[in-house]
Amino acid sequence: MLFADLVGFTSLSETMDPEQVKNLVDSCFERLVGDIDSFGGQVDKIIGDAIVALFGAPVAHEDDPERAVRAGLRMQDTLAAHCREAGVDVRMRVGINTGEVLVGALRAGGDYTAMGDVVNTANRLQTEAAAGEVLVGPATYAATSDVIAYEDRGAVDVKGRDGAVEVWRAHDPLLPPGYRARRLDAPLVGREAELGMLSHAVDSAVSQRRALLLLLVGESGVGKTRLAGEVAARAHEERDAVVLEGRCLPYGEANVWWPIAEAIRQGCGISSEDSGAVARTMAADAVAQALDQPADAPDVSRIVAGLLYLMGHEGSLSGIDPQRAREEATRSVLQFIEATARTRPLVVVLSDLHWADDVVLEMVDLFLERLARQPYVLIATAREALDERWHPPTGRHNHAVLNLDPLDADAAGSLLTWLLDSEVPDDLRQVLLDRSGGNPFFLEELVALLQDAAMAGDPAGASHLSAGAVADLPDTLRGLVAARLDALSGEERRVLEDASVLGRRGPVVALEVMAGETRGVDEIAPALDGLVEKELLRIDDRRWSFRSDLVRDVTYGTLTKADRARRHVGTAAYIAALVDEESLDDASVDRIAHHYGAAAQLVADMGEVPGVPAGVVEQAQRWLGERARRAARAETHMVAVAALDQLLALVPSDDPRRVGWLLDRAEARAGMRELTPARDDLAEAEVLARRAGDAAGSARAAMLSGEIKDKEGDHEGGAATLEQAVEMFAEIGDEPGRAEALRRLGMATMFHGEFELASEVSSAALEAFRALGDRRGEAWAVQNLAWAAFISGNADEAERRLEESAQTFTEIDDPGGLGWATGMLAFVKYHKGQHEEAERLAEDLLPEAQARGDRWAAGM
Repeated sequence: MLFADLVGFTSLSETMDPEQVKNLVDSCFERLVGDIDSFGGQVDKIIGDAIVALFGAPVAHEDDPERAVRAGLRMQDTLAAHCREAGVDVRMRVGINTGEVLVGALRAGGDYTAMGDVVNTANRLQTEAAAGEVLVGPATYAATSDVIAYEDRGAVDVKGRDGAVEVWRAHDPLLPPGYRARRLDAPLVGREAELGMLSHAVDSAVSQRRALLLLLVGESGVGKTRLAGEVAARAHEERDAVVLEGRCLPYGEANVWWPIAEAIRQGCGISSEDSGAVARTMAADAVAQALDQPADAPDVSRIVAGLLYLMGHEGSLSGIDPQRAREEATRSVLQFIEATARTRPLVVVLSDLHWADDVVLEMVDLFLERLARQPYVLIATAREALDERWHPPTGRHNHAVLNLDPLDADAAGSLLTWLLDSEVPDDLRQVLLDRSGGNPFFLEELVALLQDAAMAGDPAGASHLSAGAVADLPDTLRGLVAARLDALSGEERRVLEDASVLGRRGPVVALEVMAGETRGVDEIAPALDGLVEKELLRIDDRRWSFRSDLVRDVTYGTLTKADRARRHVGTAAYIAALVDEESLDDASVDRIAHHYGAAAQLVADMGEVPGVPAGVVEQAQRWLGERARRAARAETHMVAVAALDQLLALVPSDDPRRVGWLLDRAEARAGMRELTPARDDLAEAEVLARRAGDAAGSARAAMLSGEIKDKEGDHEGGAATLEQAVEMFAEIGDEPGRAEALRRLGMATMFHGEFELASEVSSAALEAFRALGDRRGEAWAVQNLAWAAFISGNADEAERRLEESAQTFTEIDDPGGLGWATGMLAFVKYHKGQHEEAERLAEDLLPEAQARGDRWAAGM
């Protein structure tokens, strides 16, 4: 938004003829409007001595902030030159602000205009400017500071706003308008040296059976993923390598294991749409082939269970301790990968590693450590931001980091020749090359936009276009995408908007359902064909995907909040209708919760939205709660906290239902060792529980408080509070809660040296779990008693209890618990002098403990 106000015409009116003043104002405004037009702006209105202009609406450009500032500076120069010619002293104040606005015509009638706080702030900046100045707000400064020279004016109290606004005065452009255009989806050119170097490293890794990490780092669109794919393809063709690929996503999927799960699905030939039964069969076949064992062999079944858990399917690991399940899944992945690499070279490609969750980065480290002497190659692509979170691990494996630069002039010219489907004038060719900056993705996007314009204006294609035809093209990727969206037909745009709400990819039938339900459109094939032709979407086997995440971001950002809310609700209801409660997997829960949560938050921001059911908040609470519950069960605490953050934002501060969700978040935060925020949640929950008379909530709060105190180092206070929790659960007759509180109290006292008390409390917990029929709780209580017995000097009792615990864990198919019981049993047998038996158990345990990343058990 640009506001410009002329200063000095009032005094001229006192000495000049009114008609002469009008002619002077008209001629001045004509030139100023010309400046706005020449930079791609749109005059919104002229009010008296003031001009209001839009940059980015109705037609978007990537560099709209830069265009607005350049226009403001040019307008000052134009006005000064005009006043010199006319012999008058008139100056101008300019204010510019950048951000999200709502544009369109009012229902009550009126011209196209913009509304929002951004507009009001731009006007206030103009009033703060001195005559001859151009002042900009923080967002405009951040977007243009690399190409415009600024003077910091500090914080200014702006009328009508709470708090001060940081203001900068624009001086002069530092550089000519930039060429920032990138795109990538074409033959690989100009990467012969890099391809040769990387392929040679892969050959060496395969020949010497030495694991290799190749990390390709570079800016978005420079060709990292494409180069990685070419290296992997060459390894497949020349070395008969198995190639598995996974992509780290910045969102959509809340499954933190997503990139690893995606690679494992490929290795097993499983589609993300396959049912649990189909996935189990295909995984069993793949694992059996890798291990050269029958599909019903115990080792195969155990590994398959871990792989299914990681891929989000229900199975034998779903109901066990989450930490143990995660360890078993890690062990299963490692064994499957290792078995595959023993028979054939294995290349794993992980794209966009900078978006990876910490658990994925930890697994990458573990793969390299475990497979150091196998023909295993990991090719990872990332942006520079990865360096802030992760560095390539050192060890027995080899590794190389390649920083990928843009293409040189010759390579960019070759790529452009391939992209253009006809000859173009030399001056146009040079403009395209200059504007691309050697980035393949930008160059492809420029050519696509040029060809779209050619098809729209000239059936013969681009052959009759000149350099002037692309002079005003957007200069960066976001602007290119926005401009291409503005050129779509109405139905193409609506289909693309539906897709942006659904996610990064999905089935075509979902788009068809949305079109029918929201617009009554029965046929979207022509619109899809148009989107594929314009290279915005891919269609493969009745599934669509965005060619760029940025296309999705820009498309979604152009929707009004009301439209977003309606589409999110429709998407959530559609997904929920496809699954039943029994077959509901984690991925479906994540997607439903995401869409209901987004819709509910939008409704909370705006109030009632036509077309959005009144119960959307309740639906969001239900699904976000389920998402948090599953994440807590899997000990993915960050996902649980994120879901609960969103859930609690939808619940009034005095709502008694907050108690349980606050306690859930406190427990997740405590699991992440974020004890201060966990304590804050606990304090709020305790107040609400007392106010509502929620005795169960108060008891659970006491139990969590005891654990937090213990983790904070207050062992005596923690034990006392846990004892209080046991009594509170007993008073209200909550036996499961009492058993759990006893279990935690027993663990706390045992690990702090009160072995006799630990034995007594753990025995009470064991009795409670047995009375409830909770065999898992029973197994852990028996194991705690074994520890207490051993430390007290009764090794025989410890051995007996550990064998009992191991048997129970075996019967309930809890491999994690079994591993702990087995490790402790080996420890006890060794101290009893049964060295051969202890060594046998330890040899069985060590690989499993290492595969789970359980350093304590492995060290023991």
